[in-house]
Amino acid sequence: SAGVAIALGTYLGGWRIIRTMGSGLTDLKPPQGFAAQTSAATVILASSHLGFSLSTTQSCSGAVMGAGLGRKGGVVRWSTATRMFVAWGLTLPAAGLVGAGAEFLTKQGPWGIAVTATLLVGGSFAIWLASRRQPVDYTNVNETAGADEPQGVV
Repeated sequence: SAGVAIALGTYLGGWRIIRTMGSGLTDLKPPQGFAAQTSAATVILASSHLGFSLSTTQSCSGAVMGAGLGRKGGVVRWSTATRMFVAWGLTLPAAGLVGAGAEFLTKQGPWGIAVTATLLVGGSFAIWLASRRQPVDYTNVNETAGADEPQGVV
């Protein structure tokens, strides 16, 4: 079920994530993208080898910010980064509450499992509907996401 949830999340938000990381957080060019992915992979593999757990999302985001800052004249859109930091801070308690609610419902028997599945499908559909208001897909993923906001501003 975790794999299905990850696949569903990637399907529903993947293009938007690509846009945010590639042009909303900082303006990445191919050399910076290569540097970011290489450094993120190095950190993830090294921590895995040493037995440390870490968030691949945070590792990749940090690598993108570092690669953006490493370029001559490169800056980060800190308001976008701040929104990401707040989302990360809310993710753990929100996931805990959702998990506790799902566990409570599924322990109620077959009807609880049905309600949990219905809430999952309904919530996913609501997120998908919200994402369709300003769709991001392969045709417009490279349009500048943060053009109205100057870089380096909080």
